[in-house]
Parts: sequence; C-alpha cells; structure tokens
Amino acid sequence: MTRPIHIRSAPLGAIRAFEAAARLGSFKLAAQELSVTPAAISHQLAALEDYLGTSLFLRTNRLVQLTATGKILSEQVSSSFAQLQKALEQASTLPTNEQVLVVSAAPSIAAKWLVPRLSRFHAQYPDIDLQLSSENQTHDFIKNASIDVALRYGIGGYEHDTASGKKTGLHAEKLWEETYLFPVCSPTTLLAVNGNLKSGIKGIKGTKTSSLQHLTDLCKQTLLRLPLPPNRETGLVGERWQAWLNSIAEFQTLSEGEQVSLLAHAKKGPFYSHEHLAIDTAKSDHGICLALDVLVIEDLLEKKLLRPLAVRSRDPYSHWLLYREQDAQRASVQAFAQWIRDEAALSLKTLSSCRSRSLA
Repeated sequence: MTRPIHIRSAPLGAIRAFEAAARLGSFKLAAQELSVTPAAISHQLAALEDYLGTSLFLRTNRLVQLTATGKILSEQVSSSFAQLQKALEQASTLPTNEQVLVVSAAPSIAAKWLVPRLSRFHAQYPDIDLQLSSENQTHDFIKNASIDVALRYGIGGYEHDTASGKKTGLHAEKLWEETYLFPVCSPTTLLAVNGNLKSGIKGIKGTKTSSLQHLTDLCKQTLLRLPLPPNRETGLVGERWQAWLNSIAEFQTLSEGEQVSLLAHAKKGPFYSHEHLAIDTAKSDHGICLALDVLVIEDLLEKKLLRPLAVRSRDPYSHWLLYREQDAQRASVQAFAQWIRDEAALSLKTLSSCRSRSLA
C-alpha cells in the first residue's frame, strides 16, 4: 500500500538537505553549507527516500548523481526554494506591526505643533514608520484598532465612556498642565487699528506698534470665530469668543450695554471649524483670532502674530495623549509617548521665555 504524501508530514529538514546536495552535487559540500556532518546528510537523504519510497541518488565511490526521479524533484524543489527565498526577503523589508505606528491627531495640534516637529522624531527613530492622520473623534479611536496613539483636545474623562460609565481601556495624560488663550493678529492688522498703515512699516521693523486700548475696541474688529469641543454628554457646541469673554475679569468691569454689544459683535465674524485655519487667516491680515498659546509659539517669536491686548485666560480644555493600556509596553508606543512628552516640555520652556517677554 502506497504511503499518503503530504507536506505537513514530509521530513522538511531532509528536503532542505536534498536541495543542497542536489544543487552542489556533493554530500560533503551540502554538510558544510548546512553546518552538519556528511553522515547527517546521508541519514536525512535516506529518510527522505524511505518516505517517498524511491531512490533519489545513484551512489558511487566518487560521484553523487541524481536518479531520474531525483532530477525531477530537484527542479521542483529548487523552484520552490527560490520562491520561498524571495518571499522571505520581501518579508524582511516590510514594516512589522511593531514598526508601524498610526497616530491620529486633532487637526489644529497636528498642523500647528506636531507636524513642524516630526522631523526630529524621524531622526531619532528611523525604524518606526509613523503614519499620521488628522481627526478629532475619540470614539473612532476607541473603535478603530488600526489607530495606535491619539492626540485630542477636550475636557478629559477619556478613561470612561460617558454613556455607560464603563472603562474604555485608554491611558490619558495631559501634554500641558496649563495653557492660555488670548487674542492674536498680524502686525499689519494691529497697525491698522489706528489707521496708521503708513507708519506701519516702521512698526514692523522695530518701532513700537499700536494696540487696542480697551476690551470694547474689539467691537471695531473682525473676530474670527471658533467652536468649543462638544460637550461629551449633551453634544452641544459653544463658541470660543463667547466663553472667553464671559470668563475674563475685564469683561465683568464693562457696563451691561457694553457686554451685550461685545457679545453680539463676537457672533458676527467668520466661523472656522478648526483653530489652525483661523490662525492662518489672522496671519493673512483678515481679523483677530482667539488662539491657544502652544499653537502660536513660533508665530509669536517670529513676529508673524502679535497680541493686540494684554488680556489672557487659562484654557479650561487641554491637549491629551491617548493610547490603549494594553499597548503601553509596545516599543513604538513607548518611544512616541516619551518623545512627545519631551517635545511638550521644550514647548513649555519656550512659552516661559515668551511670557517673560510679554509675547504670550
């Protein structure tokens, strides 16, 4: 009765020995290539012949020759080994799951803070294939297993689902404990406040620029509107100017009529879905944006943006680093998390310098 032949039951080590002996025409050379003894090669080949029930080699004193069956098998095995070699080479050059890191970042922190710094991450971790996507839906991150790390802007509470109260399995930490909001605009916009465009060129080069004298002067300016992060329980979305005005002490010193007028004016400006769009609009001389200090560090230092008022308030929201607790030990997640903590600390030092110079 013929023994059933199947790859799962075949002596794979013997097939490897056969391929080497057939290709090299020598048991001795095959033994050297595979780092075994010639006797081991002979034993493996005998086992393969026994498994197949046929001879593969004509053994003489000096030569090792293939039988007709051996020649046919040698051609097929050599072709299969060549394909396997190619597959192994391709697999070794493809990124592994550990090397690929998918980062999902809220659009504004991605555009104004993360992207300008990513070259430093690539230089420090060239073997990590970081893939960046821009979105701001936390529930997508929780459900989408392809996302490894997320940067989000909000009030917090990501560790628990708002509907069920159950744990989400997310690790959440603030990138900055404390950030501030204040109005910013371009030098040209600030100089135009007093209609002094002609002397504005001097101002940009070094002459002290004009500024808004009073909070109510905002009523004469184009205010670029932005949404607040949606309330995670109700889904309601407020507006940044409205919330900011109501939160600052200077607003409370205004008369009731001034407060009503200023709040009404703050509802008339153009609306932008994301902060980086409003910031770029302000840089283009088209209004005043209420910006978060960490997103305008470079623009303030380079004098592309200025503060028309000295008023500021602490931001009630924060930027958060999120990843799944089960991924906490992944090397790529650990590397990115530590890198972004270091970058956030550097930004904080720069902000401290800006604040000491009254830039932020």
